[in-house]
Amino acid sequence: MSNRTHRYKGINYVFNIFSVEKLIENGHFNFLHLLEILKKTALIFAFTFGVFNAFCQSNLDFEKWDINYNGVDEAKSWVNTSNATKYGAPATLLKEVDNPASGLAYMKITTAYWEEGTTYQLDTLVGSLIQQTAYSKRPISFNFSYKAKPKNGDEVLVGVQLTTTINDSLIVVGEGFFTSNQTVSDWTTQTVDIEYYSNHTPDNINIVAVSSANAVISNGTNGYAKIGSTLYLDNLKLNVEPVKSLESEYFIHVFPNPAKSHINVETNSPDHQQIQIYDLSSKLVINSSFNHQTRIDISNLPSGTYIYKVYSTISGETTATNKFNVVR
Repeated sequence: MSNRTHRYKGINYVFNIFSVEKLIENGHFNFLHLLEILKKTALIFAFTFGVFNAFCQSNLDFEKWDINYNGVDEAKSWVNTSNATKYGAPATLLKEVDNPASGLAYMKITTAYWEEGTTYQLDTLVGSLIQQTAYSKRPISFNFSYKAKPKNGDEVLVGVQLTTTINDSLIVVGEGFFTSNQTVSDWTTQTVDIEYYSNHTPDNINIVAVSSANAVISNGTNGYAKIGSTLYLDNLKLNVEPVKSLESEYFIHVFPNPAKSHINVETNSPDHQQIQIYDLSSKLVINSSFNHQTRIDISNLPSGTYIYKVYSTISGETTATNKFNVVR
């Protein structure tokens, strides 16, 4: 892989994520010094792909979990890069079920102190998840629900990066990253536009969540990772602009509008679908799954304007979004 300068604002977040377990197995390295060394080359990307298995882009709502060999919950289809529990380290990834943004579960990652980790010069473990897979679409944005408790100026991060490889050179096709150093106690929906740098079709997508984005700041100007910084994440979706074609027969219909007691949802999509309805304060008021068609009772909703989003539970991609009115 060629050595190249990365001018993209978010690329270092992806390039500096590595497996703590593999790091321990391969030798004792200083966490902060290692980040500096790896920043100077593109080899971290090759290392990353050597460690991670490619998954189908899935489980973006964190409903599916596995139990690993050490009896610790792991979010299926995600790689917990800071997992060192088999060495006695604290868990940095936790499954949470109390008051999720949607569904039954959500993800919590936290930056933890590991006293025994000083043996490996890894006393600070940053909560970090990544999902990497083959992907050839160009989403216009992504959105997610989150809560955050960053400590002392630290930042949480959620990001998406699309890449392709041409003649052994890694090309960043587009990316979008969200960071925040603000405490957010209630579930908040965030939408992030994806900025494209080329017209290439991507062949890979990286989806990243980090509890301490400061761990990948090169010079430490803004401080390193702070113990206790925490990110809660749920319901992540990629939003792909519908292909406009006169030959296309694909449709989603939501009617009547205005509505009084119910709405009907119909689609010819073969995917299993989910519809979410929000009031104008972004509060989720209805969350329902269906195949091809469904009838939704809205008799308990006050009169007003509501926003609906329909997305595929297979791909996680939003297939329709619009407004409708309830009038009585």
